[in-house]
Amino acid sequence: MDILSKKEMVAREEECFRSGLTAAALMEAAGEAMARRILEIYPRAKKLLVLVGKGNNGGDGLVVARHLSEQGKPVRVVLTAPEDQLGELPRTRLDRLRAPFPELEIEMWHDGLPFPGSDGVVIDALLGLQASGPLRGLLAEVVARLNRARAEHFFRTVALDLPTGLAAYEEGKTPENRDAAVVADVTMAVGFAKEVLTAEAPAGWVGRLEVVAWSREKMESAPQQILIGHELAGLLPRRNALSHKNDFGRIVIVAGSPGFTGAPALCAQAALAMGAGLLSVVTRPEVANVVAAQSPHEAMVSGWNDEVPDVVRNASAIVIGPGLGVDKKTTEMLRAVLQVGCSVLIDADGLNTLAQNPGLLREAKGPVVLTPHPGEMGRLIGRKFEATERESVAREFVDQHNVVLVLKGTRTLVTARGKQLFLNTTGNPGLSTGGSGDTLSGMIGALLAQKLAPLDAARLGVWLHGHAADLVLAERGCEEGLTPTMLSGHLGQALVSLRAQAAVVDGLVERAKLWR
Repeated sequence: MDILSKKEMVAREEECFRSGLTAAALMEAAGEAMARRILEIYPRAKKLLVLVGKGNNGGDGLVVARHLSEQGKPVRVVLTAPEDQLGELPRTRLDRLRAPFPELEIEMWHDGLPFPGSDGVVIDALLGLQASGPLRGLLAEVVARLNRARAEHFFRTVALDLPTGLAAYEEGKTPENRDAAVVADVTMAVGFAKEVLTAEAPAGWVGRLEVVAWSREKMESAPQQILIGHELAGLLPRRNALSHKNDFGRIVIVAGSPGFTGAPALCAQAALAMGAGLLSVVTRPEVANVVAAQSPHEAMVSGWNDEVPDVVRNASAIVIGPGLGVDKKTTEMLRAVLQVGCSVLIDADGLNTLAQNPGLLREAKGPVVLTPHPGEMGRLIGRKFEATERESVAREFVDQHNVVLVLKGTRTLVTARGKQLFLNTTGNPGLSTGGSGDTLSGMIGALLAQKLAPLDAARLGVWLHGHAADLVLAERGCEEGLTPTMLSGHLGQALVSLRAQAAVVDGLVERAKLWR
């Protein structure tokens, strides 16, 4: 799905209005869709508080409040401007809310306003895309109080369109302090992803990014895209009843060394959960018994001695690097793996070895996928780089080396030479733990073994990795203690969820036509 600037977003809205749709119809369609998604993300929320501004973003919030109320949820609405100062659209949405729910609690903002506890959700509908300039006056006070209460009471915050205050920080800028904008756990963008929402620097205010699709038609014209479930669902096809294990690939994981025997096991369990047909783990001979004891029962574990193992030569896809160590032996193994000709994913110590021997990439006889975090990427290019450089660094690297690059981060990006740049939207802070990267490598490796194109395997693996983490969070209610093993255990559920999204047929434009 396209990532657009503010100017491009406004242009698409105006084009839609010229076709006969109204702002009121789009508001109704967007509010209904956002309310439904809030209930899916926070099904156990006991208290919902909607903070309403005087513009159209406030109107979105009032539509959301109405649909939440229709589902029997306890909703409170707080206005930050007197009713006679509301714009025309939010004023009519307020009337539509009151009519069926005359007992609904609607009040004006005041300093002593109570916020919900950890079982609650606060919905930010104060300022939308059209706002400009830093916060001031009452809204600055509201945002500061909201952020402070979020930190103290542990409720979740959902921003509609974008977090209030963030519109002032486009073009790569970062808010100068926490209270310059609402700190959201989830941001629900309307129609498309805006540039300010996808940048790495302000991700701490945006949180997880959800996008209410503009249309059922795929929008892939912009040079930057976000990864969306319903657009990825067809990449991993249904399995034929007439099939056997060899149809789903022979993945080989070359990983592990003394003191780092858990990495191959985590990588292996993810590869199995992602559907690999046959799985082999090849490790250093001195730790083969330990790795075998820690790995899934289905894994065939052996040591890499002097000769290149036959299982490596016959692989459909190879993952190399997790916990492997950095020495002459790793360099020899990496060179041999690149000579096989199948798809190769290089991670962790494989990347560190590559940074010391950059000419090795020129020896690759098959497709290569690299999955560095920012530190590893810095070693690959020989310098540190800022968050604002991520995209330019990625494009320059793939143009030079002709690889598929997965540059990890809050907004993990995926790209390849001559291709668009894809930014991921799934995942949460629970992924910030050792072993998450090993899990991702095993997932993408399994998809490569199942004959997905390298760019498609990377895109799908990255999205499913984050989505599995989001499913774990929804189940547990907290990010702390989320482990890579939990991720692998939720990959089946993530696939089911992904495929369910393929059935989503209508976007805002189609739904808005029903409100004419």
